[in-house]
Amino acid sequence: MRHVSSRLKTIASLISLKSILVVFFINSMCAFLKTVYHLTVVESSYDFFFAEFYGYFKTMNTLGFSLAFSYLILSRGPDSKMSVARIAMIGLLAFAISFPFIFITGQPWNESSLHPIFQVTIYSLSTLIFSAWAIMLIIYVQSRESQPKFQMLKQQIAEQSIERERVEMELHLLQAQIEPHFFYNTLANLHNLIDYDAERAKHLLEELTEYLRSTVHQYRHKYINLSEEEDMIRRYLNIQKIRFGEQLTYQIDIPKTLQHYPILPMSLLTLVENAIKHAVEKNNGQGQIVISASLHNKDTLILSVTDNVGILKDKSHGTGIANLIARLEVTYGNRAKFSIDCNPNKNTCAQLEVPTNG
Repeated sequence: MRHVSSRLKTIASLISLKSILVVFFINSMCAFLKTVYHLTVVESSYDFFFAEFYGYFKTMNTLGFSLAFSYLILSRGPDSKMSVARIAMIGLLAFAISFPFIFITGQPWNESSLHPIFQVTIYSLSTLIFSAWAIMLIIYVQSRESQPKFQMLKQQIAEQSIERERVEMELHLLQAQIEPHFFYNTLANLHNLIDYDAERAKHLLEELTEYLRSTVHQYRHKYINLSEEEDMIRRYLNIQKIRFGEQLTYQIDIPKTLQHYPILPMSLLTLVENAIKHAVEKNNGQGQIVISASLHNKDTLILSVTDNVGILKDKSHGTGIANLIARLEVTYGNRAKFSIDCNPNKNTCAQLEVPTNG
């Protein structure tokens, strides 16, 4: 039943006033010509002419619109070929639809020796065969009107699919460009710890393993919850604390009410990496990092990373931030915003504004 309802809605969307007027005009013209031909054979008055025309007018329009409706019901689409069997089915359906109307409103059927049912059947079938032009007309009109639109729609869908694949590929490439600087330093730190502090080296290796496992998992998703990003940031900062010791401190202020919101994987982490690389490392490992999240106007998530070092703006970011900006543009368009506020020797605040609905 739902399929039938959906099909009828589709048919209704295909029917235009122009198509109805074209079919009505040609049906009426056919009735007029058939009446004129009849008058050339039988001499009659104007009253007879109008009576005949009215009868043909009802019959032709009944059959014509029945054929049109049957075609729309049984056709598979503007790009499908019409088989002989399907054409026959369309004709039979049109006959079934028009038969009751012609039987009730047609000419008197008791003037012949044949039973009225047989009279109507013969009359309807003969007129239907005579009116076979109607279905050809509908196919032609429908093809002329629908085929270009259908092909354009197919082309648009194909182009959108290609564009979506291109964007997804570009996004994956950008995500794959993880900051190599972090790995080099971590592996170097691990190498040194193995020689004089095996326990810390083991702890560092465990943290690095968990961090890599979480990042690989995040790559498979377009969005992740803010809580998942927070877990990844904690692992990253724990690794950095093993490296820098108590010189590095951090604070994460993300309310639980915001942890379910979707964000790009590693987007907030990129800001943290940037603060470590361009602030903490250049301050001999000393610094404090504050990560926070807040909601603005119920539709914008504001994520910020602040350090207490402060650097020059032209030295505040590199490849990681450039890739993040590109990812934001690919994913959100102009709905996302990145900004950085630098106060040399005081603090640096990097901020993301992203829509809450992804």
